[in-house]
Amino acid sequence: MMNGDGAAGGASLLERLGELADGCRARTTEAHRKGLGQFFTSPRIARFLADYPSLSGSAGKLRILDPGAGVGILGVAMAQRVLRETQASVHLVAVEPDPLAAAGLRLALDAARSAFGERFSAEHLGEDFLALDPATLGHARVSPVDLVIANPPYFKVSPSEDLGGDAPNIYARFMEVSSRLLVPGGQLSCIVPRSFTSGAYFERFRRRFFSSMSLEKAHVFDSRRDAFRADGVLQENVIALLRCGPTSDLDVVLSSSGGESDLDAPSLLLAPRTLVFPRDRHASIFFPTFAEDLRTIRLFQGWKGSLAELGLEVSTGPVVPFRCREHLRSRPAAGRTSPMLWMQHVRSGAITWPLGDGFRKPEYICTRGDERLLVPNLTYVILRRFSAKEERRRIVGGVLRKGSLPGSHLGLENHLNFIHRPGGELLDREADALAALLGSELFDRYFRLTSGHTQVNATELRELPLPSLEHLTSPMDLQPRREVLAQAEAALGR
Repeated sequence: MMNGDGAAGGASLLERLGELADGCRARTTEAHRKGLGQFFTSPRIARFLADYPSLSGSAGKLRILDPGAGVGILGVAMAQRVLRETQASVHLVAVEPDPLAAAGLRLALDAARSAFGERFSAEHLGEDFLALDPATLGHARVSPVDLVIANPPYFKVSPSEDLGGDAPNIYARFMEVSSRLLVPGGQLSCIVPRSFTSGAYFERFRRRFFSSMSLEKAHVFDSRRDAFRADGVLQENVIALLRCGPTSDLDVVLSSSGGESDLDAPSLLLAPRTLVFPRDRHASIFFPTFAEDLRTIRLFQGWKGSLAELGLEVSTGPVVPFRCREHLRSRPAAGRTSPMLWMQHVRSGAITWPLGDGFRKPEYICTRGDERLLVPNLTYVILRRFSAKEERRRIVGGVLRKGSLPGSHLGLENHLNFIHRPGGELLDREADALAALLGSELFDRYFRLTSGHTQVNATELRELPLPSLEHLTSPMDLQPRREVLAQAEAALGR
């Protein structure tokens, strides 16, 4: 027999639900779980999520919603805390359409009823959570709730689909539908990928979502794999607490940990809301976790320069390999091929071509073919669009000097970005200064604050603040670049 704290036979109720989740994971294939975007929450993270909402003034009967409930560990953890810390009773609404997970959920709800007694009630809805969206239905099938606690599924969806809005990933749609089911002042505690915080894909979602929801607290995981290690997930995650209602002027409470193992001793930071929501034109969100991060954001906000102000542009490599295999060659042909650069040719601070016999991709491209696939053999700053896990920096690039490779043209694959001067040429000393700035620790720190993913896309590089033109005038040289970095480090108190 379990008591109200869920203790039975030396194992807590949440630990038993964790075992249920392990059993469910073992009885399904990875393809099945991936198709559902299904990643089970551990007991430790469930407790952390349940500890996030404020229970001040909680009384009467609280309604808790667990969308995409899995085996119910989050909803049960939230109910357990409410019953332990307040005199309120709880009604839990757990939504889970997957039959196998739902079987475990029903066992979990029965165990919770036994453990918590008459102050606890629960219901299971076995349908798609997004089908409960009041905005789609024109009415609410689920009565408004006081608390939502969620680990929503994660997979890309077409913005043209109707359910849940136009967000490009299912987890953002879950966040939005959850917000519509909250009472005024209700709270949403969720663990989601960090990718919604920046970038053009989520811009419309951010503007719409934060018009009715206010961020109160957030926790950032430094590790990309620790939050859902059992499911083999490689993803930057954030735990967020949001309240339904107008945006507060209060500071945002931010914390961080390496992963789940040190979740009980996170670093803490009180951040001004103006730095978390810097009011840029893309409605980006920053998650600083150290005082040094706050100084970095303030420093970059003071810089008004950009690549466009320097007369420069950033473009993505035009070669999409699977679409033009017939143009790629493994060996050179005099006068008929040009060097072909892949992401692997770009190392931190340098371009290395060719890589030789150990490299299996073709390192040449036909010169006579589709001319749109080629760029002139000029000086460029070439940057990887994706950083490898062993790289110390998110922005990884180097300078390719005019004429350093043979031929009049080059092929650049579409996993590369390159900075160039439209209608002109980037000078070597300009390229050196830019590459040094973008590859510095300072710029890496800022990019990590502003970007929730490992991809470095052209749009983000165009928007990246740069020192003013009085510091970076054309022609640039290394001395101004050193002065700018020295001033930045001094401003950060290093």
